[in-house]
Amino acid sequence: DMFVGAGDGIPEPVMQTCDEDDQAAMENVLSTFGTKRRDAAADNDDDDEGKSGRRDVLAGCVALLSALALAPTATAADIVDTGGYMSFEELEARARAAYRAKRLDEARDLLTRIIGMEPEDGTWRERRAQVLVDLKQFQAAIEDFDAAESLYDKDYKSLGLFSNRALAREGLSDWSGAVRDYTECINLSREIGGVPSYVLNSRGNAFSSLGRYDEALGDYEEAAKTFQVMKNLSGAIYARSNAALTLAELGRDEEAMREMEAVARRAAGSIDMRAALAAMHWSRGEEDEAERDWNWACEKINSGVLTEGGPALDGCALYRDSDWLGRIRRWPPSMVSKMDDFIRLRKPSNA
Repeated sequence: DMFVGAGDGIPEPVMQTCDEDDQAAMENVLSTFGTKRRDAAADNDDDDEGKSGRRDVLAGCVALLSALALAPTATAADIVDTGGYMSFEELEARARAAYRAKRLDEARDLLTRIIGMEPEDGTWRERRAQVLVDLKQFQAAIEDFDAAESLYDKDYKSLGLFSNRALAREGLSDWSGAVRDYTECINLSREIGGVPSYVLNSRGNAFSSLGRYDEALGDYEEAAKTFQVMKNLSGAIYARSNAALTLAELGRDEEAMREMEAVARRAAGSIDMRAALAAMHWSRGEEDEAERDWNWACEKINSGVLTEGGPALDGCALYRDSDWLGRIRRWPPSMVSKMDDFIRLRKPSNA
């Protein structure tokens, strides 16, 4: 849903910024977004009520965790001809439908046309920015997010803007900028009693990309605990997996392997931690154990047989790809090296 989330279609929550339990609330807040902003502004006129009004605004932003927006000003080039006059309501409905159907170029163009009708509303700029993130047009998305932020009242903070701008920064490998935006989102969430588990996990990824592994570990561990409280098993497993990999990167091998084994037991259908265990065992000269975990992952969990009676493909092909493992799955460097040693039957690099 274009007014709800980012990262759809990603098999693991590497890029997600909100959990499914928030999504119904997002739609409700979206429908009253303008009202909430006006009410909050009125509240802030009264010094005694200012803090309360700001909390109301922040609460609205939590539900808009992945909201999308449009431009503050429009030139003739911005306004796209979509086939004659349409009312604001029709344009908005068509943009929503286009995004839901993943017709992203159409959604962007319809949202751009809306800006011609409401050029001073930062909401539309933020929505278009999110479409641009999904289109992987990251620099343009950041420009839209920045413009939206400049249009909002100074006391209004959009958690969706910070978390999704961070995603765009990650797309440009601007890890420090991503950490800044994720941190702002996390701090604002804490002010209203929330802990954004997916955002914690994402900031952990950014910290890891900067080589700040102790900080990454703290985020992964807190994310895992929060997911557990929310009864989000897949999120908890993913965050715990990231924590285990980070422990290995920090040289805390015994702790790392205990955590990997615990996650592998909890997520019996997950290749990730069994592949990691194979790499760890190989690095310790434990060849039989390495082969056992690898074969379990690649034959019993994922045999590579896509259709009954069909050929057996490589069930662990991605884990043979060092580029995918480090850049997409985001294993830390020492673990990528350990896996590469194992795949190539090479003497461990640390031997």
